[in-house]
Amino acid sequence: MDLIQALILSFVEGVTEFLPISSTGHLILVSYILNITNTEFVKSFLIIIQLGAILSVVVLYFKMLTNIKIWPKILVGFIPSAAVGLIFYEFIKNTLIGNSFVTVIALFIGGAIFILVEMWNKKREKT
Repeated sequence: MDLIQALILSFVEGVTEFLPISSTGHLILVSYILNITNTEFVKSFLIIIQLGAILSVVVLYFKMLTNIKIWPKILVGFIPSAAVGLIFYEFIKNTLIGNSFVTVIALFIGGAIFILVEMWNKKREKT
């Protein structure tokens, strides 16, 4: 990976982290498009730029995180995904992570769901 590729991946992470889309999925897709070999260095680099984005979210919402009332909501969102992740860890690691085809399909399905929910909400608002 060269400097230009690193800058492109960092830009993609910075833009997609705050949008309701998969920043990880977009990093996988852009890595594939740029023909970046998935070495240990590249894996570490992707983790570090994602950590930076996560830390920026923590800094931005730190005051909200100090409110004890938010933690049950965070746990309700976290525990089911953590359980599924632990149960299917090997399958996810060996089959899904880094698979560009799966990433494209997942992004397409996620986008379609966003569009359908938006259409449903607009229809509901009219009634």
